[in-house]
Amino acid sequence: MSKTLAATLIATSSLLGGCVASGIYQPPQAPQTLDYSREVNANFDTAWTTITNVAGATFFNIKNFDKGSGLMTLEYDNIRGNVGSYVNCGEFASSQAPSKTSHPNPKSVINYMSINDIEMHLSGRANVMARPVSDSKTMVQVNSEYFLTVTKRIGDKTHKLGEWHFSSREPDTQTADVSYTPTRVTCQSSNKLENDFLTEVSARLPAGNVGTSQPAPDSAIAPVAKKKSRK
Repeated sequence: MSKTLAATLIATSSLLGGCVASGIYQPPQAPQTLDYSREVNANFDTAWTTITNVAGATFFNIKNFDKGSGLMTLEYDNIRGNVGSYVNCGEFASSQAPSKTSHPNPKSVINYMSINDIEMHLSGRANVMARPVSDSKTMVQVNSEYFLTVTKRIGDKTHKLGEWHFSSREPDTQTADVSYTPTRVTCQSSNKLENDFLTEVSARLPAGNVGTSQPAPDSAIAPVAKKKSRK
């Protein structure tokens, strides 16, 4: 090997080494509470009409609904705003800042998956269940399913970095490169989508109909079916 080539390889290795952040991956903590239900002071008909109005005015598409059973299925694709606020994939504890911050949390592990431009695509669906508690009260619950894809862009080409499928209750763990090291990364809902929907429903109810948040019983609505994590 010529001295010139050897010097070039050493310089390249040093340059790459300087770009690689060392640190420890910290998975997201399990949420203290799953606040995806709300009891509102409104009869069933009023609550159902409000739910329909909220679904139609936000980024959701109404896939199907059955007022008789109180179930509405919504879908969403390429969610507007910062996708990162809807998901939590844990943090990367490092003394080095990431090259770019695609996720709003600078410490998010997603920011350390590449030194190139990182893009997040979030789609999924949500089941909204409304059931009367009394003549003047209705329980509204949202249970969502998420499909998160993280990619990097190099020039005009896009490369997939990882894909996760999780729900309001269940996280998903997949292998992805974090600072050039294969790492088991867990992603879960931040419950922003569920809480924002319930808050909007409460805000649109007629004056005097104030809702109260409370954890939903397990039997209230079945979680969205979730495929098993790939090992």
